[in-house]
Amino acid sequence: MIRMAIAIGLSVFLAGGCASSAPEAVLQVGSRNLRCPRSEVSTELNRTTPKVREYLVGCDFMYTRVHCTDAGCRPAEIKPPCIGDGPCFEEDPVTLEWRLRKVASLGPRPPSK
Repeated sequence: MIRMAIAIGLSVFLAGGCASSAPEAVLQVGSRNLRCPRSEVSTELNRTTPKVREYLVGCDFMYTRVHCTDAGCRPAEIKPPCIGDGPCFEEDPVTLEWRLRKVASLGPRPPSK
């Protein structure tokens, strides 16, 4: 249900061609991943933290995320997959970087056969 609401909201954003006040660097970084003319690329500020501003940059129902800090803008990292049956990654709420979730150690694992 939540994913459907996000998909509908994103579709409206990308189809609507919303005007944006995003920095030029956001468009430049975001348009590298998209196959659209620059004039059709739209941007929207998605979320902010004390250190990062995350923008959605999109066109033709495709989008990419761009993270901007005082040092500049760069494409957002893709969420890494979980490692087997082991730990997964979690997003740092301030830096929006992925880090390995700390798991309490239960002692050494038995050898696999």
